Amino acid sequence: MKTIGVVGHIDNIKRIQRVIENSFSNLRGEPIEIHDMRQVQTTVNYLKEHINDFDGIIFTGKILYDIMNHRMHSQNPWVHLDNDESQLQRIFLEATLKDDLDIRRISIDSYTEEMVRAIYSGFGFEPGQYQAAVSDIDIFHDSLIEDLVAFHKGYHLSHPGAIAITGISTVHKLLLADGIPSMLLISNENYIKNKLYDLLRKIKFKDMSVSQIVVMSMEIDLDNEYDLTSENEYSVMLEKTRITEEVYKFAQRIQAAVVETEKNYMLFTTKQILEFETNNLRELPILRSINQKTAHTLSVGIGFGITAREAKSNAVIGKNKAFKMGGNQCFVVYDRKRLERITALDKVVENEPVGSLELPFKEISEKSGVSINNIYKLKSIMDLYKTDTFTSLELAQEFGNSLRSMNRMIERLEQAGYIEVVGSKIIGKAGRPSRILRVGI
Repeated sequence: MKTIGVVGHIDNIKRIQRVIENSFSNLRGEPIEIHDMRQVQTTVNYLKEHINDFDGIIFTGKILYDIMNHRMHSQNPWVHLDNDESQLQRIFLEATLKDDLDIRRISIDSYTEEMVRAIYSGFGFEPGQYQAAVSDIDIFHDSLIEDLVAFHKGYHLSHPGAIAITGISTVHKLLLADGIPSMLLISNENYIKNKLYDLLRKIKFKDMSVSQIVVMSMEIDLDNEYDLTSENEYSVMLEKTRITEEVYKFAQRIQAAVVETEKNYMLFTTKQILEFETNNLRELPILRSINQKTAHTLSVGIGFGITAREAKSNAVIGKNKAFKMGGNQCFVVYDRKRLERITALDKVVENEPVGSLELPFKEISEKSGVSINNIYKLKSIMDLYKTDTFTSLELAQEFGNSLRSMNRMIERLEQAGYIEVVGSKIIGKAGRPSRILRVGI
């Protein structure tokens, strides 16, 4: 009999417990309730203290999984219920056929704009034929529940008749209590079964006493021409933190031990777990996540061996090969005679709005003639003040440049299409007006 922790809102816990009772005689679920962000640290402390009481953990939603994964690193397998397209499609059908609601005006959390747009497209709606406010609220903020309720209520007040769609039970109940039309995203029985089977497979792999050791060697790709270290150490530190966070997220998935140095990471896991999480080494999601969420890429080597020393040596050989080939790829080294290549699985999305993506810094630098260090510094300033609009004088002060020098940089970015002038204002009691600029990187 295996014991798993079921973490989340009590309503969702009950759904999972019913599936366990009806379909898994070899499994026992232990409920761990959490309804509010204020309970997160208590739940973290509980899991750390009782980690040996559970063979694995299932979270009732991805947001909760991400929050907990941000706070702790578990030695036990974790899985989570996710919000996929089928759930939102079911909500749309239920709203239209059962409740006679208009699905063309919604506020929604737990989904990205791309997913919402794709689902509307599947129903035959073109952009402009519907209004969908998609939450971009920081899920790691202590007031997440209150912020989401305010987001949905605010949209309903400004758009009467709008439906609030949420993946969080507490938010759903609070909205209903305030008289806001709300629908809750719920996983069906078959989906929950599949997730429980995934968790049992992970537990089985973890329990195997004899498993071949696999080592992954990762190195951050840095081109000397664009090395940021000498000019902006603070930005480099932030970038390294982002990369490290993605590496540890991946390590959590493959139940790996991590050894970290300045630019390198060494992950130790087993063949069974790694093959399960990478579709038999045909997909390596860490390459794509690093490429999309940071300004860098990784060179990765995966090494197999009879001993840990041999696996580590082969991993370094694979990583060095990937680096020499230009980075952003992986080489799997089974032995000195057998080597295979894995590349990042980057999907090409057509008609993607440029403003919603972080453009590659190297590409902007090449098109504008502005150094990549200055591009990175500009993006860091935007992140710091959470705005894309500045005056030329404000930018000069942030960069520590003269206004003349700053204007030359602005002119290059403007000619390349990354800055536009949207107005002007006079700074102080007298003097020439300073331009108001919108930065599009």
